[in-house]
Amino acid sequence: MQCPGQDNRYWGGAEVFDAPCPHCGNEMEFFKDDSQRICSNCGHKTLNPKIDFGCASYCQHAEQCLGSMPPELLAKQENLFKDRLTIVVRKQMIGDELNFTLVSKRAAYGEKISREESGNMPVILTSSLLSKVDDPLDILKKMNAKETLVEEVVNLLNGKNLQSDEDKLSSAIFHDSCLLADIKVNGKSVTLDDFQTKTGEKEGKKLLNSHN
Repeated sequence: MQCPGQDNRYWGGAEVFDAPCPHCGNEMEFFKDDSQRICSNCGHKTLNPKIDFGCASYCQHAEQCLGSMPPELLAKQENLFKDRLTIVVRKQMIGDELNFTLVSKRAAYGEKISREESGNMPVILTSSLLSKVDDPLDILKKMNAKETLVEEVVNLLNGKNLQSDEDKLSSAIFHDSCLLADIKVNGKSVTLDDFQTKTGEKEGKKLLNSHN
């Protein structure tokens, strides 16, 4: 059965629309489920300005339904998953403001370090947000997270099967994001030698100097 949101039998007039090519201004016709179109006038590849990935952020059939998506839209899909996960964690931590603040800071530092160190951001962010919940595996399964993400997050949180260079980097980034959050939220006492990445050490130096 096709998803009703993508089945054109359920579409009205608003599901097909025109939009100007941002490169030459030529009018381009888009269907609701087009991720991108190539301009017939200049050949410029243009993203669908109205595409909605609300369901694709959690639907296990999103890839088959929407087809091959460009990197810009995949990034949007990952951001939607992060937002949904944050809401789930927030609901679980009602009444535990300290730990929610802590995991939020871990995620923020993890995102920053991942950008600088070219880390696996989805794994780092997900692990950070789930680092203080009782059953992270259960949450990921209920959210229909990809099996590879589930496996990597569980391994990172448990500190097991971290054999590849990417896994070791994820472990170092996660370690440093936790340290930085503990300094920021709990005033934890650490030294610069405790950090495992250059970016983590740089951020740690800023925090430690601000506390002196």
